[in-house]
Amino acid sequence: MGLVGGIGSGKSALASWVSQHSPVEVLDGDQLGHRAFTEPAIARLVLERFPQAGSPDTSSTTEINRRALAKIVFGDSPESRSARNDLEAIVHPFIRRSLEDLIQEHRGRSDCEGILVDAAVLLEAGWNDLCDHVVYVDVPEALRLSRVSETRDWTRTDYLARQSSQWPLERKQEASDTSLDNSGSLEDSGPRLLSLVHSLRGKTSASCP
Repeated sequence: MGLVGGIGSGKSALASWVSQHSPVEVLDGDQLGHRAFTEPAIARLVLERFPQAGSPDTSSTTEINRRALAKIVFGDSPESRSARNDLEAIVHPFIRRSLEDLIQEHRGRSDCEGILVDAAVLLEAGWNDLCDHVVYVDVPEALRLSRVSETRDWTRTDYLARQSSQWPLERKQEASDTSLDNSGSLEDSGPRLLSLVHSLRGKTSASCP
């Protein structure tokens, strides 16, 4: 099951709640993206394309300054979009292979009730074809902005730059199979997502949905 939604919609917290209350595995797209940057071959390609993203505090040829890289690739300008496309062409194949391997690994486990794929660009990258069902996590923008301001210390400008790099939320919601309101507490939305996981598990022939 894939989870999508706007930045600050609480997808990761929701997935974590479910995994803590049931034998459901969570695959974190952000973590896999960070792991990609630690692969020397990938890091070299990134720094060849974005030399300004090299770490200023080290002579390493494979250490990436992620904050500097984010300033280059996030935004809605033609330059940002072009840079983001180039970065995705380098990193996304690694993330997809990792997702495929992890899904295959967990499908074969008898103690796995489901797999949640928490990836901000699941739809944009086409990884939704790895999922049986996609859930749109719905939260009003004001609340999402408040969350990222508190938890990530982002400004509204930071938020808008990141959000503009993804599909419009209306398009994400239309492309999803189900919408789930996560504007309240996890004690409210978590059980509803877990119930959906259980209901879908019975409709698939694999050991995990």
